[in-house]
Amino acid sequence: MRRTRLHRRLPQTGYSLLELVAAVALIAGTLVPAMELMRDGLEMSIETDRRMLLAGYGVSEMERLLGATAAVWTTGATTGDFAADGNADVRFDAVVSDDPLSGGIVGALMDLQVTTYWDEDGDDTLDAGEPRCDFRTKLGRFATYEAIAL
Repeated sequence: MRRTRLHRRLPQTGYSLLELVAAVALIAGTLVPAMELMRDGLEMSIETDRRMLLAGYGVSEMERLLGATAAVWTTGATTGDFAADGNADVRFDAVVSDDPLSGGIVGALMDLQVTTYWDEDGDDTLDAGEPRCDFRTKLGRFATYEAIAL
């Protein structure tokens, strides 16, 4: 009697290289666009936060100027930064004038302008392309302001 050897196929315990490559390609095909969306969303979030910071500091500086100008009624220009708050890259330029060429009336109407900007290159000047936020308002000289200031 002749004995024959039966070959039994063992169950497959792993994946072939081709299957692994296909799985990695599928995962990469879905992750790459998702990562791009995450990166774009993060950039937009940073830009929005930066613009909100500029607007907040601009309003703060404008309110400070309004109070100081109503009390003393002096003209001039100032510049500075917000390094005390930990934001040395955020700078401002402020101009207070009652000159008719800037929209004021001498001794009666003051024009106030505040520009806050993100000084990306650190040269303490507003350059083209740097994010900025502009505010402008008028302040009238009234007897009640003078009475309160005294």
